[in-house]
Amino acid sequence: MNEAGEPTEGTPPSTPTQPAPTPAASAPASIPPSGWQTPRGGGAGSGCVKIALILVTLVVVAAVGLLVLAGTFVNNLAPGGDGEGLIGGGDCPFLADADAQAVLGGQAEALELEGLYDASIGIIIDKRVLPEAPDCFVTEGERAFLARIAVADGNGAGVFAAERQRAEPSSQDQGGGVTLENPGYFGGDVPGLGDEAFCTGISDAIMGGVLVRQGDRVVYVSVGAPEEGQQVPDMDMTPDGVVTSPGLCGLAQELAQAVLE
Repeated sequence: MNEAGEPTEGTPPSTPTQPAPTPAASAPASIPPSGWQTPRGGGAGSGCVKIALILVTLVVVAAVGLLVLAGTFVNNLAPGGDGEGLIGGGDCPFLADADAQAVLGGQAEALELEGLYDASIGIIIDKRVLPEAPDCFVTEGERAFLARIAVADGNGAGVFAAERQRAEPSSQDQGGGVTLENPGYFGGDVPGLGDEAFCTGISDAIMGGVLVRQGDRVVYVSVGAPEEGQQVPDMDMTPDGVVTSPGLCGLAQELAQAVLE
């Protein structure tokens, strides 16, 4: 470079210095306003309805499956069935087979409801009343495909009164203005049977029966329809909303009388 500022021969022209470019600031992420939610197809309401319907269907299928399983268990594994007594079961201590057959007909057989029997049939059989008392079940009858008999000895009046109270309607406050109503299962008093007695409404296992006290002995008998899965033909309803069956209660009274004799 000479004094005039001109480049001398052999010297490359200088390049003007330029400031380095400033990196562009990244655009801020879009933040939705508070309380905003991404809409979903169908809406939350329809999703809840679908879930509720699925749950109801599963419950119904499970209940039917348990009834079918119990019937198969009784037919194939009970003594005298196809299983040739693979699972044991002693004779019922308070109801002989002959007495069961006299009331229910067919090849009715009364067995103790204990052990594996209680762990299988006991899941779906009617155990609302005297659930902890010694009990038996009866199968192969013509008038009822399944029956349960439970007997409690001692303090008969107290035991009966407690069971009568358990059968009453009840309500439970769930909070938030929601109350859970239970109609109970009291199906009406039965005069002329023992010292006191009352019918029970239809259970989840489609069984109905009678609780009777005679002295210090309390007996509960619950019976099902003549055939497994058969609808009870004479269903009725009490003013409290309890579904009853006079026919099942009447049959249960005959079986209870055989136990009390």
